[in-house]
Amino acid sequence: MSQSRVTSQRQSTDSDETLLVQNTILTAATLWESFVNDMFIAYINRDSTRFQDHLQDAFKASRPPKQDVIAENFVTVAFPKHLTVDLITDLIDQRGENITFFDYGALKKGAAKYLIEDHRTGIDGLSNARKATLSLWIALRNEIAHNSERSFNAMNEAMNAGGLHNTGLQRGVNNVKHVGAYLKSKPTPNSKPRIELILDEMKAIAALI
Repeated sequence: MSQSRVTSQRQSTDSDETLLVQNTILTAATLWESFVNDMFIAYINRDSTRFQDHLQDAFKASRPPKQDVIAENFVTVAFPKHLTVDLITDLIDQRGENITFFDYGALKKGAAKYLIEDHRTGIDGLSNARKATLSLWIALRNEIAHNSERSFNAMNEAMNAGGLHNTGLQRGVNNVKHVGAYLKSKPTPNSKPRIELILDEMKAIAALI
């Protein structure tokens, strides 16, 4: 077999592997979004106390002064003892889209906004490494999906998070320009590829929250 043919086959294999790891993280991160959406709705369905407080606050904030006076004197907002899944979905997601959070910080704020304390302890209690890893796979997903300057910068910022130190996922001094190469590579010769490290953490975090 000629050297040029061997080289061509290697390039084809590298290209296939790159496409595979990028599609894998894209699919996994999209499934994560669906998981978080369903989890929030299930938690609210189990105990909607905090969610009802949020709705009351939203109702007050949306009123102009005159309607505020009318509401304070003549309107009583009453919630059923148990909010159905369909009603929660309509209230939280009027556009028919999943609840999405752009990083761990946004997820934590969303949990505080919608969930009672007992249902958000898993989110609040994540280690710094897992907080950073969660933000990382969202940033990776956005860069693969959008391939914009904004998503590129956000991805490299997420890769540089201090919480990723000693995880094998933190980038070096230079920006990562090729997502596929980053995901395929092993941080050390005896470790798993980064794509596997991220997927393992995704499973572990899902079990914790």
